[in-house]
Parts: sequence; structure tokens; C-alpha cells
Amino acid sequence: SSGITEAPKAHITSVMLALLRNQPKARALVNAAVLDLLLALLLTTQDNNIDCSTKNVQTKCNSISMLGLLCSEPHPSEINTRVCSALLERLRTPLLSKSDEAGDSEKTRQSLVIMNEIFNVLMDMYGGDDSHDVVFARQDVLGHIQRCLPGFKRSIKKAGASSGREVVETWKETAINCSRFIKYKKEG
Repeated sequence: SSGITEAPKAHITSVMLALLRNQPKARALVNAAVLDLLLALLLTTQDNNIDCSTKNVQTKCNSISMLGLLCSEPHPSEINTRVCSALLERLRTPLLSKSDEAGDSEKTRQSLVIMNEIFNVLMDMYGGDDSHDVVFARQDVLGHIQRCLPGFKRSIKKAGASSGREVVETWKETAINCSRFIKYKKEG
């Protein structure tokens, strides 16, 4: 519902994610309507009318994780294409925020959280031998990762002072893994 605030969305998607992670049989319950909902939650842009932007980021990350879990199961190429397109679109789309310095810092941190999740899901989706290689090539996933990775690394440096050491280390590890993934895919 468009009238629902971000906090309930974040809580509901957290429960859904936990269910999908801990009850693999629940993955079969995801139908076209639920997939459409997850994609919509991922692609909805943040604006000034949305309350509690941290909850918005949590909702997006939960949706990204659920899409990654669902794509770890065998699925048709058409669904892989839809999920991949949505992930790449969100990867290319920065979050909106206020123009003040504190807002910019928070915007950078939130963007890093989302990008980190997307990079990890894309590497999981396309790192295996039985991944959708045709979709990977057609959607230019490798090119997207190569173009977005330098900005991700710059943003880590920018947000490093205002973020916790452990979080920054996680982002740096993802950046290293992306570099390795690029090398792996180029050699393969």
C-alpha cells in the first residue's frame, strides 16, 4: 500500500527475509505478485515524503537479499533478467537527500549500504558455473560492476570517518571481492 510508512515495511521485509533464509521451503511460496512487490520496493526512489530514511534503506537491503536468495534456486531466464535489471538500475541510481553536509554524508553511507548488498548478490548470482551466463552478458553485468566499483571505493573513503570501522572493513572486503570477481569473469 502506498500509504504505509517505512518502519512497517522494514519490519515486514525483515521477517520475510528471515523466513526465506531459515525455511527454504518457503521460497516456493513466492509467486509473481510477491516478486513484483520485491522489485517495486527495490526501485522505489526515496523522497522528502518518506519518513525515516534508515528504514527505507533497510527495506531495500532486505528486498535485495530476498531477491538474491530466490535467485539461488533454479529459476527461468526471464525472472533472472527482471531481477538483474532491477538490481542494475538501483546500482546506477543514487539516493536522493537534502543538500546539507550532514545529509550528504548520510546519503553516501546509505548508498554504500545498498551498493554493498547489490554487489554481493550479483556476485552470488553470477559466480557459479550454472549461473545465467546469457543474461549476465546481455545485461552487461560485468561492465556495470566495473563502472560502479571506482565510485564505490571513493565513497568508502568519503564515508569512512563517519562510519564504524567494522562497517568500513565490510565495504572494503566487498570492493576487493568485486575486483576478484571481475578478474575471474574476464579469465573465464
